[in-house]
Amino acid sequence: MTPILQVEDLVKHFPVQLGVVFKRTVGHVRAVDGVSFELDRGETLGIVGESGCGKSTLAQVLMRLEPATRGRVLFQGEDIVAKRGKALRALRRNVQMVLQDPYTSLNPRMTVGDIVGEPFEIHPEVAPKGQRRRRVQELLDVVGLNPEYI
Repeated sequence: MTPILQVEDLVKHFPVQLGVVFKRTVGHVRAVDGVSFELDRGETLGIVGESGCGKSTLAQVLMRLEPATRGRVLFQGEDIVAKRGKALRALRRNVQMVLQDPYTSLNPRMTVGDIVGEPFEIHPEVAPKGQRRRRVQELLDVVGLNPEYI
């Protein structure tokens, strides 16, 4: 069986530049250096490490929010580096990350139902407007939350 996610020798270096007008690269920060792993369907991966060790950068490269310096990322056997437009949006609908700081990524003025339903605003093809509330109720039920949180 093909792994759902394969990461092969993934590298992300950030250039260190000097100058304002005439910038020149004087070195690189090695944020992610040679990461490889495979994840099978149904498995969960937790990435832990010290502050500044590259966890968030790795996640951003996997989500294509940052370009990789080199390496390969295969999702369901397809190289995600080549994806653009609709194909990239479809990837982001299927692959998501939980940010480190929920206090800055979750709006305290929103209900749980609003937060769970927000992706349907971005991806309306998943749950058309008339079906969103029912879909949110189903998702809350799956994780054992009372529908009163909608």
